[in-house]
Amino acid sequence: MGASRPLVQVKGASVLVGVRERFDVDYNRFFADLTALCRALGAGSSAEDIAQESILHARDRHAQLRDESKLEPWLRRIAARRTLAYLSHQRRHEAREPDDPVLAFLPTDPSISVDVSAAIARLPERERVAVVLVYALGYEQEEAASVMNVTRGTVATLLHRARRHLAERLAAYATERDLP
Repeated sequence: MGASRPLVQVKGASVLVGVRERFDVDYNRFFADLTALCRALGAGSSAEDIAQESILHARDRHAQLRDESKLEPWLRRIAARRTLAYLSHQRRHEAREPDDPVLAFLPTDPSISVDVSAAIARLPERERVAVVLVYALGYEQEEAASVMNVTRGTVATLLHRARRHLAERLAAYATERDLP
């Protein structure tokens, strides 16, 4: 038996909604979620454009989605891949110093200092993406793996390496500033 279709309230009546219609009904929610994802991955001012293009791309190709219950993870994968392709294109076409950090929006938590955010921005790309997805956006490792098109074990390894790199960088920072 196939996945059940969601019910939506329309003028007091419950209506079955297919995947294509869900893009219209849930557009604002999808757009906000994908924009946050694109920003967190480093798209900066292009995040909204990439999010919108991702929704339109998915809407046009909704027939490729095999399981309607996986619409949102599918959208996130599309947006993440488009963001990473955009960043790759930017790196190829813009001269940057090798030590320049990738500008990425990290959802702010008052308990996280600017130094930690800067250290995260300087991580190798795959480690940074894993950290942002899991720790900043709250994705489960399995969902982050799906977005990154890798296994859950690879995400766990990337997170382990990222924690080690962050510990090294922040320990050096603390030593420089005589912090405990």
